[in-house]
Amino acid sequence: MLRGAIIGVGKIAQTGHLPAFNDERIRNRAEIVAAVDTNPESRRIAAHQFPHLHFYASTEEMLKQEDIDFIDICTTPPSHGELIEAAAQTKLHILCEKPFAASVQEAAHIAGVLRGMHNTLVFMPCHQYRYSVLWQHFRSFLHELAGSGCFVQFDVFRTEADPGLSPDGSVWRLDPTVGGGGILADTGVHYLYLTLWMMGMPLKVTARTHSLAFKGYNVEDTATVVLEFEKSLVEINLTWAADRRANSARVVSKGGSLVYDGESLVTFVENKKEILVVPNASDKSHYVSLYVSVISEFIEKIRSGAASTAQIDEAYQSARLLHACYTSAKTGQTVTLDGES
Repeated sequence: MLRGAIIGVGKIAQTGHLPAFNDERIRNRAEIVAAVDTNPESRRIAAHQFPHLHFYASTEEMLKQEDIDFIDICTTPPSHGELIEAAAQTKLHILCEKPFAASVQEAAHIAGVLRGMHNTLVFMPCHQYRYSVLWQHFRSFLHELAGSGCFVQFDVFRTEADPGLSPDGSVWRLDPTVGGGGILADTGVHYLYLTLWMMGMPLKVTARTHSLAFKGYNVEDTATVVLEFEKSLVEINLTWAADRRANSARVVSKGGSLVYDGESLVTFVENKKEILVVPNASDKSHYVSLYVSVISEFIEKIRSGAASTAQIDEAYQSARLLHACYTSAKTGQTVTLDGES
């Protein structure tokens, strides 16, 4: 049985990670025994729901008291890099919420640290969307179209920034010094790593950010990103200024098309139509199962010693793409990406 500690006990920890560790597919292989949060009120609230955990005010204190194999980082982005470095120095395996660093410079440094230790520890970013049946269908379809030009579009509509579970009612996603940006940094990064996973690194990035409905926000509530490949184009549209919560996506090409309308997935190939029922991508009720898949792979990599740099590279390239998006939005120019790995 692997033993771990969760760092940060906010909404994603309480509604995603901890329920996933309690799932029957996980609980006999790994367990969370301790939790860390600097906010005493957050510890009090979490302790009421998860009384079996040992709670600490600092990671240093927890590490002195607990014998653990891994840490699960669920804090806000500015603390991720420091916590990853501390875990690496202690030779603990690392599961970390996205993005794994607060800036592209920090991402490069942390990726270097992790690559230097990949033979002895496992690092896994919480890129849980790629475990979704829906996005696996998209990836398979795109691979079948290999060599053909295609247009890919993701639309993500939300009514506001997720308020989280902060005891004082503050919304950290609206503070650019904490979240790193608005909806592009919060939700957009999911679709950046999905695109990387499905299609590889784009050649060029163009992004625009706006405040359409929430003039009081210190960050953008709406963003559009265009990723250019040699033969294909990807468009990502994101907003917190919608009247309802919804997702849609499509792939269009001369070889066929794939359309997701929020309820079903429809393929059109050689005038043949096939309808597949898939989970609603905007419904959080199935998110726990995605975390179960992330954690299960994490456990298997630890047990088998099959650590690699693949997840490190994916996390770093996602950070590079996000940085390129904000650079483009700030300058009003298209950003050309080099072949840096």
